[in-house]
Amino acid sequence: MAVVPVRPIAERKVAEHFLEAGAVSMADAIPYAPARPSRQRAFERLKGLDVLKTDGKGKWWIDEAQWRGRRSGRRTRVALALVAIAAAAAAALR
Repeated sequence: MAVVPVRPIAERKVAEHFLEAGAVSMADAIPYAPARPSRQRAFERLKGLDVLKTDGKGKWWIDEAQWRGRRSGRRTRVALALVAIAAAAAAALR
């Protein structure tokens, strides 16, 4: 049974919103009001990780370098987990 990765998908959707709107600097900041609870949680996580930054007036923008780092880190963790699973499976089959 496959499990849908809700957290990464919600984070990607939030980030795409800012990227598509061109909100990539303080001068381009936009207001954001997520419609779904999963996106609200993703918005809060990304704010806490300094991926989303505020102009102090209720508008937000995405730090593209931080976002790329977040995505790269996630990919690295997934790759390491897959290697560990493959190693465990190989050891079990001996």
